[in-house]
Amino acid sequence: MAFAYPVALDVTAKKCVVVGGGKVATRKTKGLFKAGARVFVVSPYLSEQLQELVETQAIQWIEDEYNDKYLKGSFLVVAATNERQINHHIAEYCRTQKILVNTVDSAEDSDFIVNACVRRGDLTLSVSTNGKSPALARKIREDLSKVYGKEYAELVDILAEVRPKVCSKEMNQQIREQFFRELVYSDLLQLLREGKKKEVRKRVEKCLLAL
Repeated sequence: MAFAYPVALDVTAKKCVVVGGGKVATRKTKGLFKAGARVFVVSPYLSEQLQELVETQAIQWIEDEYNDKYLKGSFLVVAATNERQINHHIAEYCRTQKILVNTVDSAEDSDFIVNACVRRGDLTLSVSTNGKSPALARKIREDLSKVYGKEYAELVDILAEVRPKVCSKEMNQQIREQFFRELVYSDLLQLLREGKKKEVRKRVEKCLLAL
Protein backbone atom coordinates (compact mmCIF):
# COMPACT_ATOMS: atom_id res chain seq x y z
CA MET A 1 0.00 0.00 0.00
CA ALA A 2 1.48 3.34 -1.09
CA PHE A 3 0.22 6.49 0.66
CA ALA A 4 1.73 8.75 -1.97
CA TYR A 5 -0.63 11.73 -1.82
CA PRO A 6 -0.14 13.75 1.40
CA VAL A 7 -3.15 15.87 2.39
CA ALA A 8 -4.37 17.89 5.37
CA LEU A 9 -8.03 17.32 6.26
CA ASP A 10 -10.50 19.79 7.70
CA VAL A 11 -12.40 17.81 10.33
CA THR A 12 -13.88 20.83 12.12
CA ALA A 13 -17.30 19.95 13.59
CA LYS A 14 -17.40 16.71 11.57
CA LYS A 15 -18.36 13.39 13.11
CA CYS A 16 -15.27 11.24 13.61
CA VAL A 17 -15.47 7.88 15.35
CA VAL A 18 -12.70 6.05 17.16
CA VAL A 19 -13.43 2.40 17.93
CA GLY A 20 -11.41 1.30 20.94
CA GLY A 21 -10.55 2.72 24.34
CA GLY A 22 -6.90 1.88 24.91
CA LYS A 23 -3.57 3.66 24.50
CA VAL A 24 -3.60 3.94 20.70
CA ALA A 25 -7.27 4.96 20.64
CA THR A 26 -6.44 7.65 23.20
CA ARG A 27 -3.73 9.12 20.99
CA LYS A 28 -5.96 9.09 17.93
CA THR A 29 -8.87 10.62 19.85
CA LYS A 30 -6.77 13.44 21.25
CA GLY A 31 -5.47 14.28 17.79
CA LEU A 32 -8.96 14.49 16.32
CA PHE A 33 -10.26 16.52 19.25
CA LYS A 34 -7.42 19.04 18.93
CA ALA A 35 -8.25 19.35 15.23
CA GLY A 36 -11.82 20.40 16.09
CA ALA A 37 -13.70 17.21 15.24
CA ARG A 38 -16.85 15.96 16.98
CA VAL A 39 -15.34 12.80 18.37
CA PHE A 40 -17.30 9.69 19.36
CA VAL A 41 -15.46 6.83 21.07
CA VAL A 42 -17.03 3.38 20.87
CA SER A 43 -15.76 1.03 23.57
CA PRO A 44 -17.01 -0.78 26.68
CA TYR A 45 -14.05 0.72 28.57
CA LEU A 46 -11.89 3.86 28.40
CA SER A 47 -8.38 4.84 29.39
CA GLU A 48 -8.00 7.42 32.17
CA GLN A 49 -7.24 10.18 29.67
CA LEU A 50 -10.32 9.38 27.63
CA GLN A 51 -12.46 9.34 30.76
CA GLU A 52 -11.22 12.83 31.56
CA LEU A 53 -12.19 14.02 28.08
CA VAL A 54 -15.65 12.52 28.53
CA GLU A 55 -16.07 14.20 31.91
CA THR A 56 -15.23 17.59 30.41
CA GLN A 57 -17.62 16.85 27.50
CA ALA A 58 -14.78 17.21 25.02
CA ILE A 59 -15.76 13.89 23.42
CA GLN A 60 -18.78 11.59 23.48
CA TRP A 61 -18.58 8.02 24.75
CA ILE A 62 -20.68 5.21 23.34
CA GLU A 63 -20.28 2.63 26.10
CA ASP A 64 -20.82 -0.51 24.08
CA GLU A 65 -19.18 -3.18 21.96
CA TYR A 66 -18.67 -2.28 18.31
CA ASN A 67 -21.74 -2.12 16.06
CA ASP A 68 -21.97 -0.84 12.48
CA LYS A 69 -24.80 1.49 13.44
CA TYR A 70 -22.42 3.70 15.43
CA LEU A 71 -20.53 4.67 12.27
CA LYS A 72 -23.48 6.02 10.30
CA GLY A 73 -22.99 9.60 9.19
CA SER A 74 -19.28 9.58 9.99
CA PHE A 75 -16.75 11.57 8.00
CA LEU A 76 -13.83 9.53 9.28
CA VAL A 77 -13.33 6.39 11.37
CA VAL A 78 -10.32 5.01 13.23
CA ALA A 79 -10.38 1.29 14.00
CA ALA A 80 -8.22 0.98 17.11
CA THR A 81 -9.36 -2.18 18.85
CA ASN A 82 -6.93 -4.95 19.80
CA GLU A 83 -8.80 -7.45 17.64
CA ARG A 84 -7.69 -7.78 14.01
CA GLN A 85 -10.96 -9.30 12.86
CA ILE A 86 -13.02 -6.40 14.21
CA ASN A 87 -10.69 -3.80 12.74
CA HIS A 88 -10.86 -5.53 9.36
CA HIS A 89 -14.66 -5.65 9.49
CA ILE A 90 -14.76 -1.91 10.32
CA ALA A 91 -12.56 -1.16 7.30
CA GLU A 92 -14.78 -3.20 4.97
CA TYR A 93 -17.95 -1.56 6.28
CA CYS A 94 -16.51 1.94 5.94
CA ARG A 95 -15.58 1.33 2.35
CA THR A 96 -19.11 0.24 1.50
CA GLN A 97 -20.34 3.48 3.09
CA LYS A 98 -17.68 5.72 1.48
CA ILE A 99 -16.26 6.64 4.91
CA LEU A 100 -12.54 7.35 5.26
CA VAL A 101 -10.98 4.73 7.51
CA ASN A 102 -7.68 4.17 9.28
CA THR A 103 -7.01 0.83 10.93
CA VAL A 104 -4.14 1.04 13.39
CA ASP A 105 -2.89 -2.49 12.77
CA SER A 106 -3.10 -2.70 8.97
CA ALA A 107 -1.99 -0.33 6.24
CA GLU A 108 -3.81 -2.51 3.71
CA ASP A 109 -7.11 -1.86 5.49
CA SER A 110 -6.52 1.91 5.65
CA ASP A 111 -7.48 4.72 3.30
CA PHE A 112 -4.99 6.99 5.02
CA ILE A 113 -2.29 7.00 7.67
CA VAL A 114 -1.65 9.72 10.26
CA ASN A 115 1.79 11.21 9.85
CA ALA A 116 4.09 12.13 12.71
CA CYS A 117 3.82 15.91 13.05
CA VAL A 118 5.58 18.88 14.60
CA ARG A 119 3.20 21.79 15.08
CA ARG A 120 4.25 25.38 15.60
CA GLY A 121 1.08 27.43 15.45
CA ASP A 122 -0.19 27.24 11.88
CA LEU A 123 3.06 25.64 10.71
CA THR A 124 2.86 21.86 10.44
CA LEU A 125 5.85 19.68 9.60
CA SER A 126 4.72 16.20 8.64
CA VAL A 127 6.85 13.05 8.50
CA SER A 128 5.91 9.77 6.86
CA THR A 129 7.67 6.50 6.17
CA ASN A 130 4.64 5.25 4.23
CA GLY A 131 3.67 3.21 7.25
CA LYS A 132 6.88 1.17 7.14
CA SER A 133 8.55 2.50 10.29
CA PRO A 134 6.50 4.60 12.74
CA ALA A 135 9.47 4.52 15.14
CA LEU A 136 11.72 6.23 12.60
CA ALA A 137 9.02 8.79 11.81
CA ARG A 138 8.79 9.62 15.53
CA LYS A 139 12.58 9.94 15.75
CA ILE A 140 12.64 12.39 12.83
CA ARG A 141 9.75 14.32 14.41
CA GLU A 142 11.76 14.64 17.62
CA ASP A 143 14.76 15.91 15.65
CA LEU A 144 12.63 18.48 13.82
CA SER A 145 11.08 19.70 17.08
CA LYS A 146 14.55 20.69 18.28
CA VAL A 147 15.25 22.70 15.13
CA TYR A 148 11.93 24.44 14.62
CA GLY A 149 10.93 26.48 17.67
CA LYS A 150 8.12 28.89 18.49
CA GLU A 151 9.78 31.62 16.42
CA TYR A 152 8.48 29.87 13.29
CA ALA A 153 4.90 30.16 14.53
CA GLU A 154 5.46 33.85 15.21
CA LEU A 155 6.91 34.44 11.75
CA VAL A 156 3.97 32.64 10.09
CA ASP A 157 1.55 34.95 11.95
CA ILE A 158 3.48 38.07 10.98
CA LEU A 159 3.66 37.05 7.31
CA ALA A 160 -0.08 36.28 7.37
CA GLU A 161 -0.78 39.79 8.67
CA VAL A 162 1.25 41.50 5.96
CA ARG A 163 0.15 39.28 3.05
CA PRO A 164 -3.19 41.09 2.37
CA LYS A 165 -1.34 44.42 2.36
CA VAL A 166 1.14 43.16 -0.20
CA CYS A 167 -1.57 41.61 -2.37
CA SER A 168 -3.54 44.87 -2.37
CA LYS A 169 -0.67 46.73 -4.01
CA GLU A 170 -0.51 46.97 -7.78
CA MET A 171 2.50 44.89 -8.75
CA ASN A 172 3.21 41.72 -10.64
CA GLN A 173 3.38 38.32 -8.99
CA GLN A 174 7.15 38.09 -9.39
CA ILE A 175 7.71 41.18 -7.22
CA ARG A 176 5.35 39.83 -4.52
CA GLU A 177 7.19 36.52 -4.46
CA GLN A 178 10.54 38.29 -4.23
CA PHE A 179 9.27 40.38 -1.30
CA PHE A 180 8.29 37.34 0.75
CA ARG A 181 11.40 35.42 -0.30
CA GLU A 182 13.64 38.20 1.00
CA LEU A 183 11.75 38.29 4.29
CA VAL A 184 11.97 34.57 5.01
CA TYR A 185 15.65 34.39 4.06
CA SER A 186 16.56 37.42 6.18
CA ASP A 187 17.50 37.42 9.88
CA LEU A 188 13.89 37.74 11.07
CA LEU A 189 13.87 34.26 12.60
CA GLN A 190 17.01 35.02 14.57
CA LEU A 191 15.49 38.25 15.87
CA LEU A 192 12.38 36.34 16.96
CA ARG A 193 14.56 33.79 18.76
CA GLU A 194 16.04 36.72 20.66
CA GLY A 195 12.57 37.94 21.63
CA LYS A 196 12.69 41.03 19.39
CA LYS A 197 9.20 40.70 17.97
CA LYS A 198 8.54 44.46 17.88
CA GLU A 199 11.74 45.00 15.90
CA VAL A 200 10.67 42.34 13.42
CA ARG A 201 7.29 44.00 12.90
CA LYS A 202 8.98 47.37 12.33
CA ARG A 203 11.35 45.80 9.82
CA VAL A 204 8.51 44.17 7.92
CA GLU A 205 6.49 47.40 7.84
CA LYS A 206 9.53 49.26 6.55
CA CYS A 207 9.96 46.74 3.75
CA LEU A 208 6.28 47.03 2.94
CA LEU A 209 6.47 50.81 2.64
CA ALA A 210 9.40 50.43 0.25
CA LEU A 211 7.34 48.44 -2.25
